[in-house]
Amino acid sequence: MTSSFVVHKFGGTSVGNATAMKAVQSIVASIASDKIAVVVSAMGGKPKVTDLLISLVELAKTKQTDEIQAIIDAIEAKHAEAVAELLPPDVGDAILVQIRQDLATLQELLHAISIMRSYNENVTELVSGHGELWSARIMTHVLNHHLALAGKTERFAFIDSREVLTVEIDPNHGPVVLYELTAAKLRARMEALGNATHLCITGFICSTTDGVVTTLKRDGSDFSASIFGRVLKAADITIWTDVSGVYSADPRRVPEAKILPQISYQEAMELAYFGAKVIHPKTMAPAVAESIPIFIRNTFDPTHPGTRIYHRRALSPTTSAKHIVSGFSTIDDLAMFNLEGTGMVGVHGVASRLFNALDRIKVNVVLIAQASSEHSICFAIPAAHAANAKDAIEAAFFKELHHGLIDAVTYEAPVSIIAAVGDNMSQTPGVCGRFFGALGRAGINILGISQGSSERNISAVVRYEDSGAALRAVHSAFFLADQTISIGILDAHTPVGTALLSQLFAQKQWLARKFKVDLRVRAVGNGTTMQLHPTGFDAASLAATPAQPFDMAKFIDHVHTDHIPFALVVDVSGDAATVVQYPDWLAADCFIVSANLHVASTGLSLRKTIDAAASHQVVLDTEACLGMGVPVLSTIQNLLQTGDHIEKVETSWSSVMNALLLELHSTGGPVGDALARVLASQFTSLSPADILDDLTGVASARKMVLLGRELGLAVDVAQAAIESPVPVPAPRAAWTRDDVVAHVQAHASAFETLASAARPLRTTTVLSTADARIRVQVRALEAHPFANLLGAQVGLALYTERHAPHPLFLSGSSFASDATQSLAASALFGSVLNIARTLG
Repeated sequence: MTSSFVVHKFGGTSVGNATAMKAVQSIVASIASDKIAVVVSAMGGKPKVTDLLISLVELAKTKQTDEIQAIIDAIEAKHAEAVAELLPPDVGDAILVQIRQDLATLQELLHAISIMRSYNENVTELVSGHGELWSARIMTHVLNHHLALAGKTERFAFIDSREVLTVEIDPNHGPVVLYELTAAKLRARMEALGNATHLCITGFICSTTDGVVTTLKRDGSDFSASIFGRVLKAADITIWTDVSGVYSADPRRVPEAKILPQISYQEAMELAYFGAKVIHPKTMAPAVAESIPIFIRNTFDPTHPGTRIYHRRALSPTTSAKHIVSGFSTIDDLAMFNLEGTGMVGVHGVASRLFNALDRIKVNVVLIAQASSEHSICFAIPAAHAANAKDAIEAAFFKELHHGLIDAVTYEAPVSIIAAVGDNMSQTPGVCGRFFGALGRAGINILGISQGSSERNISAVVRYEDSGAALRAVHSAFFLADQTISIGILDAHTPVGTALLSQLFAQKQWLARKFKVDLRVRAVGNGTTMQLHPTGFDAASLAATPAQPFDMAKFIDHVHTDHIPFALVVDVSGDAATVVQYPDWLAADCFIVSANLHVASTGLSLRKTIDAAASHQVVLDTEACLGMGVPVLSTIQNLLQTGDHIEKVETSWSSVMNALLLELHSTGGPVGDALARVLASQFTSLSPADILDDLTGVASARKMVLLGRELGLAVDVAQAAIESPVPVPAPRAAWTRDDVVAHVQAHASAFETLASAARPLRTTTVLSTADARIRVQVRALEAHPFANLLGAQVGLALYTERHAPHPLFLSGSSFASDATQSLAASALFGSVLNIARTLG
């Protein structure tokens, strides 16, 4: 238990209905303190009680009697419903009698307004403050009722803040709190209540020194909490609302926005000025004066610790630029003015005349930037005042404009200010570079720049239409891992795609924690449907996200978002039409990891696009297309980069054909039956098209084309010499597995010739670098590394100058077999991680 008071303020949403009030009661019951002050707003929800009360005054002026009665009835019903659910009749009835008496008094006042057809601000203040009276009375009895049920002796005392909180009205600054007088009145009130230690206080309302009822205006209930925190010398103040703290950016515009665990008072004030949903600077002043920490917490998620706002100690001078910024916010709907001309250079009083002209029409200047040459002054004001401001400036500088000493007064609207907020930013190298670099990478044009001497704010003016992208871009630069990759997976519903998703989800947290690599699967599709996620799927959200019709342009746009540093598409499909779009993705700086063998059939133009993209570190990784599970392409590059020369490449990649040849060698029988057995036992997940490509040697030729292009050779599938017992069939709409078996059986005679060979038979593919020729054929092998390959095992031999006379031999399991779907996924995952490594 603490010996000092703790203040807990509950906003309108926190007491908006009976359910919310029960949550408040539960929170208050869990507070470990023997001195508690609860400050309560009027009931919120839709509509808010305060808004209804304010509307009554204007309705009375225009004598809209029926509308007034409807609102009075709605207010009474709203409170009666809450009281009926929260309190027994013997307690609740007395409260409702008091509320009805207050409403009757208000109706008399409204009747007087309708007769006079006018009212002043004091009337509005009096009427609008009743909502706090009613909610605080209800809350007081709810808290006491549950204390009684729990057998506790403490009781909450109802404090009408109009009787204690005293202010003076300043025409420029609104109500000014008289703290000593307020403290004396509160002490007297508490003593009269037997030195009460549990208080339930009305927020928002107060009185002047003359006893006139008024309010604390905007964010008045928060202000009340801070005032009573100071007066009671509280240990801390907690503002309970409908968010779990202060966000690093507006979560409606930045999906990745995070709750900040702690910020300084000054950072909170800067963020609040720029429109962040945080306590208003004015309301913090009493707490700041007494160094009382303020907590922002969520009534509907009370276990979340929220954000602590306090006199934070100075950050370490070694704190990195990435971690110095606390948050970002924006001001929208502004106009950016530019006043420039040779007649301004060295002339005394230009700035004074400019801002006096704006002051005369009561325009607030939000941002100012002046060139050191004194040739121009830029400033931003609310866009609604732009036209009047232009007229005022032109009038003030009529002579200079007439003589051409000052250029025409121009402005651009609407524009927005993006502000980065953090303590000691100007003393930390790299903050500005990271901030403006993020805007540059996102293609955002900056119209103006300002950095305050407080060292806590860097502001950039951008066009309004760019503000969302700009906010997301700078937020990602400071709050996401430098290697954050937005990933889209095409044909994620295949066995390989499903296995890849499982691996990504399983390793995501470990990779982020160990290597600071943040892999976000934000889009999955299968050609007919797709699922999109704003921040990144996990297994649960993937299962819960509804599918929508597939749209390739929308899919890629979602992956290639402006607020995540890098975008990557994993293509697990076998769709030739998808590969045609690779050049566009690469040109847009989108990385590609492909298992789509059709990439080898696109011609040499794609290679040129790949090379162009690689010049600015954007790559197409086709390692998974080779289907071996070992690093073939990187091995080749290592050989070439160390000065070795590859003379010949030999492979045995046709896993279905090799398995069929082994089956015929061991069991014999009709070739169609042998193929059916092989497909049923080892290749159930393989499509008919992929089976045909394997048996005809087309798949082997395509893979060798990829290797040849890695060696810099101008090779093409159409030029490959393919000798297979299974010819490429004429094109047709669709093939079934039975169709493939029938096609092979129709060419059984070609297999009879091969069956006579006593030695092992394998499909081999050879590429000679001397003439860039590719040959695919079934050969009888003896004393050859490929002769020992088993089942669906595949192999590759590299004949190089340094590896003569024996080749460098690599072997692995074919991805085509059912047992190796996870291996194929691992190869794709490995390619994703290789790209992440190249990014740092």
